Order: sequence, then C-alpha cells, then structure tokens
Amino acid sequence: MSEYILLAIAGLAGGMVNVAAGGAKLFVFPLLLSLGLPPLAANATGTVALWPSTLPGAFARKGSEAKLDIPGLWIDLPLVGVGGVIGVALLIGLGERVFVSVVPFLLILALAVIAFGDRLKTLAERVQADGGKTLRRVLIFLCGVYAGYFGAGIGFFLVASMVVSGTTHFHSAVRQKNLFVAFANTAAVSVLAWSGLVTWLAAGIIFVFAIAGASIGAAIIPRISPNILRGFILIMGSILTARFVIFG
Repeated sequence: MSEYILLAIAGLAGGMVNVAAGGAKLFVFPLLLSLGLPPLAANATGTVALWPSTLPGAFARKGSEAKLDIPGLWIDLPLVGVGGVIGVALLIGLGERVFVSVVPFLLILALAVIAFGDRLKTLAERVQADGGKTLRRVLIFLCGVYAGYFGAGIGFFLVASMVVSGTTHFHSAVRQKNLFVAFANTAAVSVLAWSGLVTWLAAGIIFVFAIAGASIGAAIIPRISPNILRGFILIMGSILTARFVIFG
C-alpha cells in the first residue's frame, strides 16, 4: 500500500512540475527504480505515465501574448513527433546506461541556455536570415529525440529552444513547450506501449495523479510574472540536476 501512495504523490508533484518547468521524470524515474523496476522498464513506465500531464498547460488561457503559432505548428509538431519515435528506437537499441551517464551535463547546458537566453536570442537573430525558424526546427527535432530517449528535464530544453529561436513572450514559450512535450511523448508512447517494457499498474497510478497535478499547475502559472517563472525554472532545474548527480 505504501508504494501506491508514493506513486500517487510522485504523480501529483510530477504533473505540477511538468506544467511549470518540466523535470517530473526525475521524481518518477528514481522512485520506479527503487521499487525494483529495471532501468529501461522504469524509463518506459515513467514516459507512458507522464505523457498527458502537460496538456492542461498547453491549452490553458494565458492572454493574447501567449497565443500559439498555429501555422508553424503544422511543421513543428510532426518534427517533434518523429524525433520522439527516433528517441525510443535509440533507447531500446543503445540501452539506458549510455544516456544516463550524460544526463547531468545536458541538464546543466539547458539551465545555462535559459539563464542567458536573451543574449543567445540576440545572437541567433543575427546569424539566422529567416528569423530563427531553421534554428527553431532543428532544436525542436533534437528535443523530440531526447524526449523519446529519456526526457528528464525536456521542458528546460524546449523553453530554451523557444527563447533562443525568437519567442519573445516567456509564457508563450512555456505553453509551446507543454504542447511539444505532449506531442513528442504521444509519439514515443505509441511505440513504448507495444515494447513490453511498461509496468501498467504503476503507470496507471502515476497517470491519474499527474493529470490532477497538471490541472492545478495550469491554473496557477498564468498568474505568475515571466521573471518569477524564469527564476522558478532555474531554481527547480538546479535542484533536479543536483539530485540526479548525487543520487543517480
């Protein structure tokens, strides 16, 4: 019974964190490992359990400055979805240990990109003749691969990608991040569900409570200023990165 309670708490907290900043995988993945699941099974189960938890954030109303670029999504969403499927293929083909060894370094890179995003955006605008669209789509595709492969901290990478490639409103970047993560994970889950790696009871418990947590987070985030939200992402990202480095 206690393990079910832990799964429920992890799902609730993970859903809230995913809407705000991403990184729920670093709550859920270690817990599943501690319950005895092998690394690949824990990773697949966590991905399946958390995939819908960013939808409330993607479709929550955040004002006119946070509207989605609908025409651009017709290109961006297939890119991130294909990336998600490729990521799953790499996960199964290469194994968990290869990627886990580099995750802390990638998280640190993402935090640095978010912290210095305004300067990087200015630089990107100078070198991108098309206003950053090419850079944006390359980064989105790579984020999709990462989401399907492991996905811990994927929100940091996507927010950084939005900021660097020209998204000027921070809430809009967060909203797009949630939609891209949901789409990449949907593509990944469509493969993982047939892989035989998912522990469905654990996934179901986390799934239900992650949706509840995401709904709570989506109601709170629009009331937070962009600067405070940016600071929260940086602080949360630092904590999650330190947790991963220390405890693995």
